[in-house]
Amino acid sequence: MPVVPARDLSRERLERPVHVVTAEHLGWAAIAIYSILTRLVALSARPLDAGEAGHALYAFERATPGTHAAAGHYPAYGGWIHALTAGVFEFGGANDFSARIVFALSGLVLVAMAFVLRRHLGRAGGLALGAMLALSPSVTWFSRASATALPAAAMALVTLAAFMELKARPSRARAAILGVAAGLTIAADPVGLATAGIFIAALALLGLWALVRRKNVGLAISVWLDRYAALPVVAIAAAGGMCALSQSLIPGGWDLARLNHGVTMLCGDGSHRAFGTAIDGGLRFYLPVLTLYEFMIVIAAALGAAAVLTFRIRSTFATWCLIWTAGSIAFWLWTPVRNAESVLAMIIPMAVIGAIGLEWIHHSEMWRWLRLPAAAIAALTLYVGIVGNFIWATPDASEAPWARHANLWQGAHATTLQARLYTDDAAAGISPADATVFFDGEVAAPLRWYLRELRPVRALDSATVIVSNGAAGGTGAAASYHFDYAEGWQPDFTKARAAEVLRFLFGGRIWGPVTFDDVTIMVRKPAASASTITSAP
Repeated sequence: MPVVPARDLSRERLERPVHVVTAEHLGWAAIAIYSILTRLVALSARPLDAGEAGHALYAFERATPGTHAAAGHYPAYGGWIHALTAGVFEFGGANDFSARIVFALSGLVLVAMAFVLRRHLGRAGGLALGAMLALSPSVTWFSRASATALPAAAMALVTLAAFMELKARPSRARAAILGVAAGLTIAADPVGLATAGIFIAALALLGLWALVRRKNVGLAISVWLDRYAALPVVAIAAAGGMCALSQSLIPGGWDLARLNHGVTMLCGDGSHRAFGTAIDGGLRFYLPVLTLYEFMIVIAAALGAAAVLTFRIRSTFATWCLIWTAGSIAFWLWTPVRNAESVLAMIIPMAVIGAIGLEWIHHSEMWRWLRLPAAAIAALTLYVGIVGNFIWATPDASEAPWARHANLWQGAHATTLQARLYTDDAAAGISPADATVFFDGEVAAPLRWYLRELRPVRALDSATVIVSNGAAGGTGAAASYHFDYAEGWQPDFTKARAAEVLRFLFGGRIWGPVTFDDVTIMVRKPAASASTITSAP
C-alpha cells in the first residue's frame, strides 16, 4: 500500500495566493506613496508667508479667542476651511504643520479623485490623471501652502465625480451629495465660485446643442421632469444650505457683501482694460508657470483637445471637459484680478482633458512610440517639482545678492528663514507673566504669527518685545534683531537670456532685482540672558 505523504499545512497556508499585482496596481501604489510623502513630509519646513499667516491668525483667534489680535482679518470665503483649521489648533496645538494640514489633506483628496473618476476616464486615463496631479509642481506647492484655492479645486473634482454618479444612477441621496460638494466648492474660495459658473455654462452649451440636434425634445424633457424633477431641487437646496453654513462660520454671519466681494475678486471693479489687452496681461502672468513648471499637463491637454476636436474621441463627457478647459483658460486669462494659486483652476481641467487623450492613445499603436517621451517628460517634471518645492522653497536673506534662489510661486513677499529663526529666539526664555509684545505700526502677518504666544499691549513701555518696521532703534534693549523678514522677486522674462532661464529651471538661480522687507525686534531681558544680534540683509 503506497505511503501518502503528510500534508504540509504551514506551506499551503503561506503559499496561498492572496492577490495578483498588476501594472495598474503598482501605478496607483506609486502615486499614493509619492502623494503622501510630498504632501505631508516636512510640511512645516517652509515658514508661512503673508497670506498663509493671515489665514492661520484668523483660525488661531477662533481657537483661542481673546489671546491674540488677529488684525481684523476676516476672510470673505473659506469659512468651513478655517473652522476645520481652528479645530485642529484646538486639539493639536497651533504651529506651521497644523496650519497647513487641512490644505495638505485637500491635496490628497484631489489626487484620490483621479482614482474615483477612472470609471469615466478609463483605467489608463485615471492613472494618467493621478500621475499628472501628483507630479504637478503647482499642485504640490499649493498642497503644502494655506491656499484656499486648493480645497476649492479638490471639491470641484468631487463635484464632478458626484455629478457623473448622479447621471449614471439618479437618486435623491446622490443629488444631495452633489449639492453638498458644490456648496463646499463655492464656499471655499472665489476660484470655486468661478469654477461652478463654468461648470454650469458648459452644461448649458451642451444642452443647447442637444436641443438643436435631437428630435422630440419636448417629449424627452417632459419625461425627464416627470421622473427626476425633484433632483435639481434637492441639489440646489443642499448647495445653498452648505454655502449658508460656511458663511455663518465667519464673524458677522451670512453677508451678501461677501458675495459681492468675491465677485469683485474675480472680475475686478469693472474698470479693467479691453479683452485683448487683459488676455495679454494674463498670458504674461500665468505663462511662465504653465511653460516652465506645468509643461507635462499642457502637452497632455493639447493632445486630448486635438483628439476631441478631430472626433477621434466621441464622448459627451470629453466634449464637456473640453468646454470646461477652454472656459477656465479664457476666464482666468481675462480676469484682471490675478494671483498665483488661480493657476490651479486652469491646470486641473487641462489635466482631465489630457487624461482623456492619453486614454485614447493608450488604446492605439501610438503608445508604443510615445511612452518613452512621456516617461522623459514625467521625469523632468518630477525634477523641476523637487527643485521648486523642496530645494529652493524658502528664500534665505543671507545669500549673496548675485546668487539668489527662488521659484515662481513665492511672489513679492515670501517669508525668509530668518523670520522664524529670530522671532523664535526673541520669544524664547520669556516668563508667562512677561510675555507681552508691542507692534509699532502695521506689522506683517508672519511676524504676528510667530509671536502669537505673546500678549499684544498698547503701550510700548509695558511690552517685553517690541516689533518695529525698518531699522528703527531703541535704548534699553538687552537683545536686538534687525533682519529681512520677506523677500520678493518678480521675473521679467522679456529681459532674460536663455541661459538664465535654463539656470533657473534646473537650479532655481534667479536673475533681476530682488526686493526686501526688513524689521527690528527688540527684547527687554536681563543683560546676561542674550546678546545683541544683527544679521546682514
